[in-house]
Amino acid sequence: MSVLRSQNSRRRRQGLAAAVLILLSHAACAYGQEAPAPPDRFETARLVWTTLIALDHANRTGNYSVLRDLAAPGFRKRNDPARLAGIFAKIREQDLGLGRVVLSVPVYSEPPTVLESGHFQVIGSFPARPVGVRFELLFEQAEGAWRLFGISVGPAPAEETPGADGTPRLPKPKPEASGG
Repeated sequence: MSVLRSQNSRRRRQGLAAAVLILLSHAACAYGQEAPAPPDRFETARLVWTTLIALDHANRTGNYSVLRDLAAPGFRKRNDPARLAGIFAKIREQDLGLGRVVLSVPVYSEPPTVLESGHFQVIGSFPARPVGVRFELLFEQAEGAWRLFGISVGPAPAEETPGADGTPRLPKPKPEASGG
C-alpha cells in the first residue's frame, strides 16, 4: 500500500511540475512579447469611424448591445447596455449626428499612440460648423484585434476645432465609459 501511495504521490508531483512549467513558459512568452504595433493611419481612421458609427446607431435605436459586444472584454464586463444608455443620454439628446463623421477625416489633437499600459489612444475631432464632434478613444488588443476599451464623445464648438494653421485647439475630453 505504501508503494502505491508513493507512486501516486510521485505522479501528482510530476503532473504539478509539468503544469507549473507550462504556466511559467506562457508567462515567459507573454513577458517577452513586445507591445502590439499601433495601427497605421488608415486602420486608425477606420477604428475611429466604426466606433463612432456604432455609437451613432446605438443612440438612434436606444440599443447599446452591439456597441458593447464589439468592445474589449473589460469594457463589456464593466458596461452593460443600460449603463451605456445612461452614459450617452446627453449625447443622444444633443443629436450630434455622429453618422456624418464618415464624410471627413479625423483631425488628431495629438498623435495616436500606444500607451505604456498597451492601450491605443486616439484623441481628436471632426471639425464642422456650427458644431463638430470631439472624441477620445482607447482601444485594447483583445481577441485578435484592437477593440474599444474607453470612449468619450462630445460636441466640439467651431472655436475648439483646428485653426487655420492646422494647430489643434481641442481640450482633452474625460472618458465617459471604460473597461475594467
